[in-house]
Amino acid sequence: MSVIVVTAVAVAGSIGLQPTTPATAAPVHNATTSSVALALAAPVVGLAATPTGRGYWRAASDGGVLTAGDARFYGSASGWFHAPIVGIAATPTGRGYWLTDRNGAVFAFGDAPNRGSMWNKRLSHPIVGIAATPNGQGYWLVASDGGIFGFNAPFEGSTGAIRLNKPIVGMASTPSGKGYWLVASDGGIFAFHAPFLGSTGSIHLNQPIVGMAALTNGKGYTLVARDGGLFRYGVSSPFFGSAVHACPGGPAVAVAVSPGAVGYWIAFADARTYAFSPSSPAPQCAPPTQTLTQQMAADLFARLNAERAARPDLHLPPLTWDPTLASYATGWSVNMGSTNNFRHSDIGSLLGPYNYVGENIAAGSAGTTDGALHVAWMHSDGHRANILAPGFTRVGVGVYCAPGGGLWLTEDFGRAATQGSPPMAATLPPVDPIARPDGGQHC
Repeated sequence: MSVIVVTAVAVAGSIGLQPTTPATAAPVHNATTSSVALALAAPVVGLAATPTGRGYWRAASDGGVLTAGDARFYGSASGWFHAPIVGIAATPTGRGYWLTDRNGAVFAFGDAPNRGSMWNKRLSHPIVGIAATPNGQGYWLVASDGGIFGFNAPFEGSTGAIRLNKPIVGMASTPSGKGYWLVASDGGIFAFHAPFLGSTGSIHLNQPIVGMAALTNGKGYTLVARDGGLFRYGVSSPFFGSAVHACPGGPAVAVAVSPGAVGYWIAFADARTYAFSPSSPAPQCAPPTQTLTQQMAADLFARLNAERAARPDLHLPPLTWDPTLASYATGWSVNMGSTNNFRHSDIGSLLGPYNYVGENIAAGSAGTTDGALHVAWMHSDGHRANILAPGFTRVGVGVYCAPGGGLWLTEDFGRAATQGSPPMAATLPPVDPIARPDGGQHC
């Protein structure tokens, strides 16, 4: 007979709470090139793909330019005096690019012509992005109020005289170059000589929109949110996944497409860039699965997000895997199991980098499965409150198999201090539906 024991605790602040396709005939490839996080002097703020679809450039706020795949380096603005760089746009040949800073200064490299800038001009609102004309002979700068500044690029309208609910965060040009779209942080779309195909302006977003890219068929656009969420609008715009389950380490900052590739890329501030296409699956940040305990930790992580996704009316953000919390949780499971002492950790010691933390612990005798313990947690008000808490955004799971076959589990939940105060649930959600009642594995 399996013995199962579970208990939960949550801590907010310092107060302990009881648980409650291309234009040429060139071949089209799947987007495949991805990049890992890097130690950077300044965060990545922009992304532009090569026309072949085999590479991309990332621009950092200090003017540095990072290349990947077949993207060549043509220079950077890192040694020049400028305000923080806010965007990058590439020429259609793939042999040059422009950078712009928040004051509207423009830096041209390779075959990108410098047509002018807003440097030394008085701006009422900062520049937030740059878009190139399809012929590569000009560009637009866009300000946060939707003001448009065209350089050898046609002015088709702006939101500069409109009272906006949210600031403009980016723009994209139609393939003809005779129109463009602007996007606000709430996903509102403003179309100028371009078709309006939809927006997220009336949708509850977990995180604000941070950028957009026009589909290369000219019949739509893609929006990306700060958490890596993706929204596609238009004809023939397949969805290949998003980066909401990518490892934490910085916000998503940009999305890019290429006429030479099927799919798209999403870049993060820490330089991680993910490819999405039929042959590039969406990232799933979870622990490696070489060992049995790691397999169980990955399984429990999947179960947590399955429960949150099963309740769409609660608008719960999916939890991302946090290596720090995972290390802490694993250590605590080992501690409990090796000493045969079932108790909570000093969860409050995690406060600082996190402003809201919680912990679920469980233990079962030989033969108990991780799935059984998950179901037990779901039937417990305190544990279910942690699992379905709207304020938690991160989690780490630790599993320990004792020599006699006993199973010891710890789930440590957190919310980064930089994410602000956590929203609290008005009421505790009911037990049902339990999205993952299956048994799982045992030690």
